Amino acid sequence: MARYSQLCPIIYGEGTISLLGEEVKKLGCTKIMIVSGKTIAKSEVYAKCKKSLLSAGVELIEFNEVTPEPPDYIIDQGGEIAKAEKIDGIVAVGGGSSMDAAKAINILVNNPPPINQYFGNPFYKPGVPVVMVVTTAGTGSESTSVAVITDTVNNVKNSVIGAASLGILDPEATVSVSQETTAHTGMDAFAHAAEAITAKFPNPKSELLASDAIKRIMRYLPIAVKDGANIEARGNLLLASNFAGIAFNDALVHLGHAIAHSLGAKFHITHGVACALALPEVMKYAAGIDDSKVKIVGESMGISFSGNENSEEIGEIVAEAIRKFIKKLEIRSLRELGISKKNLIETSDMIFKDPCYNFVPKNLSKDEVVKILENMYENY
Repeated sequence: MARYSQLCPIIYGEGTISLLGEEVKKLGCTKIMIVSGKTIAKSEVYAKCKKSLLSAGVELIEFNEVTPEPPDYIIDQGGEIAKAEKIDGIVAVGGGSSMDAAKAINILVNNPPPINQYFGNPFYKPGVPVVMVVTTAGTGSESTSVAVITDTVNNVKNSVIGAASLGILDPEATVSVSQETTAHTGMDAFAHAAEAITAKFPNPKSELLASDAIKRIMRYLPIAVKDGANIEARGNLLLASNFAGIAFNDALVHLGHAIAHSLGAKFHITHGVACALALPEVMKYAAGIDDSKVKIVGESMGISFSGNENSEEIGEIVAEAIRKFIKKLEIRSLRELGISKKNLIETSDMIFKDPCYNFVPKNLSKDEVVKILENMYENY
C-alpha cells in the first residue's frame, strides 16, 4: 500500500513574484504579516513583494526577525505580533527558515503560545492562509506539512505540523544566492530525494519526483554554483527542490536527517552540509535493506550498473559518487569544520531521539550508528 498527495498549489516561472498581491487577495487576505530575515528584508526580491502587495491594496505588518534554524522564542514573538495585529494572512519571503517560521507563527494566530507545546501535535485551531515566496532551492518547505524549529529548552531540533496555501517559485528570486548557499541548499534537496526513494514506506509518486529531482540537481547545481545568474539552472533547481519536497512529504526522510538535525543542534553547522556529509553512509546503510532503491538513486545520478553488483557494492558505488559530487561543490569535511571524531560520536544518542529516526527503514543498534558516524568522519 502507498499513500501520496500534494498539499499546496504552485505558481512557477520568471517574474511570478509580480502576481503575489493578486494571489493574496484571491485568498481573502487584507492585512498580512511578511515573515523574513533581516538580510532578505533588504533585498530586491523583498522590495518587489512589498510593491505587489501594496499595489493590490493589502495592508502589511513586517516581521523580519527570523534567523537560521529559527528558535522557538522567535516564533513566539512573531505569533504575539500576528495575534495583536489581527492579521488575516502570512507571506513568507526567504528560504527554509523563513518558510518554517511562517508555518509555525501561523499556529499561534488562533492558539495560545508557546510554540513548543505544538511539537509533533497537529491538534490546534486552523490559522490563516500562508503564501511562500521561495528564495533558495533546498528545503521544499512550500510543499511539506513540517516546519523545523529549534527547541532552545532542550537544545534540539523539533517540528510542528502546518502547510502553506500557495507557493511562488520565481527563478529570478534566487539569482543573488551565494555560491556556498546554493551548494548547501541544493544538497538538502538531494538528501530529501535520496531518503524519500529509500524510505520505510516508499510510493511511486515520491520515487518518480525524487528521481527527477536528483537528475536536475546533478545537471544544474554545479552550473548554478559557478554562474548564479543562469536562469535555466536556477529554475531547474527550484523545481528539483519542490519535487523533492513533495516526495518526502509523503515518503518521509529518515536516518540522514536524524543525523543532520543532531549535528546541527550540537555543532550549529549548516543543515545542507550535514545532510550532504551523512548521505554517502546512509546510502550504504539503505543498500543493505533494499539495494534496488539505492540503485535508483545511483541511476538518477547517471551511474551505469552492470547488474552483477551485490548490495554492498551498490551502496559503495553510490556513496563514492555522492562523495565526488559534494567535493566538487567544495563542501568541507567534518574535520575541516573543526569537529572531532569523539565529539561527533557523542551525538549518537541524539540521533535516536530525533523525530526522523522514527521513519528509518530498519532500526539500528548504537554500535551501528557509531560506525556510521565514524565512517562519515574517515571516508570523506
